[in-house]
Amino acid sequence: MKKFSFLLWLLTACCFAFGQSTPLKPNIALKWAPTGIVFGNISLQGEYNFGKSSLTAKIGFPFNKHQTFQFNNRDANFTMRASSFLAGYRTYLSKKHMKGLYLEPYFKYVHHTSEGSGNTVLDGDRVIMNFTNDYNGAGIGAQLGVQFLISKKFVIDFFFLGPEINWARNNFKAVENTNTLAWNSVKASEAEQDIRDFIDQFPFIRNKVDIMVDQANKTVLAHFKGALPGYRIGISFGFAF
Repeated sequence: MKKFSFLLWLLTACCFAFGQSTPLKPNIALKWAPTGIVFGNISLQGEYNFGKSSLTAKIGFPFNKHQTFQFNNRDANFTMRASSFLAGYRTYLSKKHMKGLYLEPYFKYVHHTSEGSGNTVLDGDRVIMNFTNDYNGAGIGAQLGVQFLISKKFVIDFFFLGPEINWARNNFKAVENTNTLAWNSVKASEAEQDIRDFIDQFPFIRNKVDIMVDQANKTVLAHFKGALPGYRIGISFGFAF
C-alpha cells in the first residue's frame, strides 16, 4: 500500500511539473516560396534550428510555365522549366527564437530549360524559328532577411537583399523549320542579327555570347560560359513545429 501511495504521489508530481513547464519551442519549419512559379519552379524550403542558427535547404521541382518574349518585334511563346537546389547557414541577428532579422550565406544550383517558337522575315521570306535553351549555373551568395513567427506556428520568411555570383553555362539554339532549302548568305546574316537582338534583351550576357551560323542546317547557335551576377529576393510561407 505504501508503494502504491508513493507511485501515485510521484505520478501526480510529474504531471504537475510537466503542466507548469515552458512549452517546447519549434525548431523545424517547412515553407513554400511562390516566387519560383515565375520561372517554372515549385520551391519547397526546410529549416532546422539550433539556438540562434539554422541549417536551411530548398528544393525546386520543375513544371511547365508559359512565358512570352519579343523576337523581331513579335511575340514568341516559350515553355520554361527549372530544377534547383539551395543550402544555407542562417544566423539570427535578433535574440528571438527563429524570428527577426537574419543573415544567411548560401550555395545554389539551377538547371533551367525552355522551348519556344517565333516568326521573322529572312531575305523577304516569312519563316518560323524554333528555339531551345539549356542553362546550368552554380553560385554562392548571402541574403539578408526577416522571419516572422505568428502564434509559434505560422511562418512568413521575407528575404530582400541577396547578392550572389554564379558560374554559368548557357546553350541557345534556333532552327528554321519553314523551308527545306539551305540559307543563302543574306538569310544567314539576317538570322544571326535576329538572334543577337533577341539575346540583347537579357542583361549581363549581352555582347558576351559566341554565335555560330550553320547555313546548311538553317541553324543559329549561341553559347555563353562565364561568371554571372545575380540577386535573390522573395517571400515564403509555412509552418513551424
